[in-house]
Amino acid sequence: YILRSVDVAKYHPLFEGVLRIIIFISYMIVVSKMSMIKRVFMYHGAEHKTIFCYENGLELTVENVKKMSRFHPRCGTAFMFVMLIISMFLSFSLVVVFPELQTINKMLWMLIKIAILPLVMGIGYEFIKFAGKHDNFIVSILSYPGLLMQRITTVEPTDDIIEVAIESMKAVLTDNPEDDKI
Repeated sequence: YILRSVDVAKYHPLFEGVLRIIIFISYMIVVSKMSMIKRVFMYHGAEHKTIFCYENGLELTVENVKKMSRFHPRCGTAFMFVMLIISMFLSFSLVVVFPELQTINKMLWMLIKIAILPLVMGIGYEFIKFAGKHDNFIVSILSYPGLLMQRITTVEPTDDIIEVAIESMKAVLTDNPEDDKI
């Protein structure tokens, strides 16, 4: 009886979005168990720690980098997770605002989702950029799912991997600190 009174088709974008998130998280968990990927995730953790060290104005040494967190608010993993969530809610919003979208064919719906992709990407980019510059309760709550994903995609690095991250960071720094600001 309850399902008859609820327009299930309206919630299709939410179900689809939740399924995408489950697939993404499951894939990352499975892949993280592979030994070569674990090493890649160690480099990912070293990258975050090195960037944090640089952003805190500390000298780029193994000792200083080791003290930093491997969870960074402007991470690509967090960005991907934010994209999935924004896409899900934007698609759902379109169906709520324009109920006739429920009856269009799948190919047209796919084209609409591709057309809104620049908007989704723009919102996600601005959010990640904002989250990297602000540290407050609301931003912390909104950033939490992406930071939680980094528990899967970053691993505490060894000293030799930190050394590689430090050298990589030094290679991209310019002589003008203003150019290196984030």
